[in-house]
Amino acid sequence: MLISKKIFKNFPIYICMLLLLTFPIGIAITEFFLLILTIYFIYKNRSFEIFNNKIFFFLLIFSSYVAINSVIQISYFDFNLSSFFHFRFLIFSLSIFFILQNLQQDFYEKKILFKTILLFVGFIIVDSFIQFFYGKNIFGNTIVSNRISSIFFDELILGSFLIKILPFLLWLFSYTNFEFKKYKFFLIIFISLIFMIIYLSGERSAFILIFILSILIMYFIKDLRKIFIISLLILSLFIPITSVFSIGKSNPFNRVFVKTYNQIFVQKNIEIVDDKSKIDKKLEIKSKETYLFSKDHQGHYILAYDLFLKSPIFGFGPEGFRSECRKINYDSKIGICSTHPHNILLQFLSELGLVGLSFYIVGFAYLLFRMLILKKQNISLSLKNCFFLSSIGILVHLFPLLPSGSFFNNWISILLYYYIGLYLFSFDKCFSK
Repeated sequence: MLISKKIFKNFPIYICMLLLLTFPIGIAITEFFLLILTIYFIYKNRSFEIFNNKIFFFLLIFSSYVAINSVIQISYFDFNLSSFFHFRFLIFSLSIFFILQNLQQDFYEKKILFKTILLFVGFIIVDSFIQFFYGKNIFGNTIVSNRISSIFFDELILGSFLIKILPFLLWLFSYTNFEFKKYKFFLIIFISLIFMIIYLSGERSAFILIFILSILIMYFIKDLRKIFIISLLILSLFIPITSVFSIGKSNPFNRVFVKTYNQIFVQKNIEIVDDKSKIDKKLEIKSKETYLFSKDHQGHYILAYDLFLKSPIFGFGPEGFRSECRKINYDSKIGICSTHPHNILLQFLSELGLVGLSFYIVGFAYLLFRMLILKKQNISLSLKNCFFLSSIGILVHLFPLLPSGSFFNNWISILLYYYIGLYLFSFDKCFSK
């Protein structure tokens, strides 16, 4: 009875910690829980002290800029309330911060959360391997476009989901005082399996982010250095073994490596008529054209850059890339139209202009600066690791040199601002003392 009372009392922190697990169920469920946490924060918070935070004010100015920009620049037909109310994600971050700061659950409850999340991720791993080896997952979902998707079915985001929640999983380990050295073997197996599934998903950006994430973690978190090195070595063995021996019902090697190479280096045959020769003959010359990631991606980037040149200060407004493409019926002579530029840096440039880009650069630099400062400080290792992992979670979302989803996409925004909430909590623990 006492245990059930404790669980009920700390129910908000259960929603807070388990929120990310609702993504496979559907974004509507995730947004419902987001709303519950936000209402709880507004109802319970009796002090304005939580708003007295430089990071909060920085993000509030950014959200205000997004809202004003959307009202001024986006037409009535293309106006999106989600962009106007972008500040709701900031309130969501504050609710995460508030709940973690004010609800201190005991070890028993932490253990329940820990096991629940591990079991969920473990289920995804097992289900993904079943789909890879047998062609169908537990629910009968077949492989789509030579890519496994597990419980995400036709939505091919398995790899990006796993790479983006991995810092949270490691953050949770640190938050629950999980001893990395003591459970070294378990962590090697766990992280290696996640890396394998990301590769099998065929998501190329997620696959590259494995190495970006690993470099950041190995540099900032000493206890995880050997674990990630060994996990990367296991992945490097897994890739050629599954490819050479044609293991499984899909071929991720073809998509991740062969298709990527062919999309970057496109071979073309050019026919030239030899006028000097008395005999009418055609000469075929093979040439190669090089693209950034692919012809389509480069087309998006060219169009985004052209939009930036037309409105360099303020851009074309949140989701203005799609709005401009609609005006020309998605037929562009400059680049290739889409719903967004498929690169976060170019999305900021084309939709938010230099003003928006300044927020991005300042935020990115501030994260790295604080991480470097904390690396030299002598404080609790678990607190340090929590701060590093929440920072890395944000950096992975904002990494500028890869194709990415839309910054204003709801599930991407929820994940990003969830990490900001963890960051605010970890920042308070590390720097307020």
